[in-house]
Amino acid sequence: MAEAALIDYQERDNWNDFVASAESATPYHRFEWMEAIETAYGHKPYPIVVKQEGKIVAVLPLILMEQPLTRKKALVSLPFCDLGGAVGAGVHVELLTKKARELADSTAARELEVRQREAQGMGFDFDILASEVGNQKVSMILELEAGSEKQMAAFKPKLRSQIKKAMKNGCTTELGNNEKLVEDFYHVFSRNMHALGSPVHSKNLFQSICKAFGDQAVVAVTYFKGEVAAGGIVLKNGKNAAIPWASSLSEYNRLAPNMLLYWEFLAHCADNGITTFDFGRSTFGEGTFRFKKQWGAQPYLLSWKNWIEQCGTGTSAPGKIRPMLESAWRRLPLGLVNVLGPLVRKHIRL
Repeated sequence: MAEAALIDYQERDNWNDFVASAESATPYHRFEWMEAIETAYGHKPYPIVVKQEGKIVAVLPLILMEQPLTRKKALVSLPFCDLGGAVGAGVHVELLTKKARELADSTAARELEVRQREAQGMGFDFDILASEVGNQKVSMILELEAGSEKQMAAFKPKLRSQIKKAMKNGCTTELGNNEKLVEDFYHVFSRNMHALGSPVHSKNLFQSICKAFGDQAVVAVTYFKGEVAAGGIVLKNGKNAAIPWASSLSEYNRLAPNMLLYWEFLAHCADNGITTFDFGRSTFGEGTFRFKKQWGAQPYLLSWKNWIEQCGTGTSAPGKIRPMLESAWRRLPLGLVNVLGPLVRKHIRL
């Protein structure tokens, strides 16, 4: 008989074995994501599974977040990324849903936010999609070729020339998973967040994620004449990979370091058995959407819902006060926002 239950870190490997073999699971479903968030920010994870004959057959990763001023609690699957949600057969998902709602009651959580993605892509007829989709959020996913040579050959000539432009300009990229690369990535990322007027994640979060994921995490940094120009992090699970963070410094845009950065990630994945690359969340038709579209990625509709109230959540339009806050944040010194930012960012689910 199948039963839903909470598990602890002792079953981490069993959880990951299931997630690695599940077609709909993402790198964010791995136990390491919950583990790293608890290590860096102290948010408590609640991993729910369904077991049948002692074997895990479905999972739902949840993290409890509490607003520091209002003390309002929310269970989120999952914070700080695009996706989470239940993985498993429909009958088992019903058990997970019931258990999650019971957990929300027992933890006094007022929201049960679950971030999921449609199983089928929306196709490539972007003109028709523009009128149907509007400004909804989508994941942009590329099906990779078997090897980097085939992947490069599959790109349109204009895209190949942009990648080669960065190489001709003298940009080089280093891939791995070590403290120096995380430090160099954060150099770019923190400056970009400051320029956007957005509180930055703590460096400790990225260090914790890379440590927890081990060889399932790849950090890439693109350099120009020894200076950091762009950086990103890719996480892997089974045959799937996702890029939750990537940034480049505007003063190097003329050299196209971001094109080389993404290419090196794609080449690494194609050469190491990854078949699906998730470029991450974008608003349909906007700038980041167009950037990802040029690589051949297909949109998949995202759905963030509150399982308690059965209504959409997390996708409302920003209020009028947001541009004012962003402008004020940009005027603060970088050193100060890198200290204050993580204290704020840890409580923002996005």
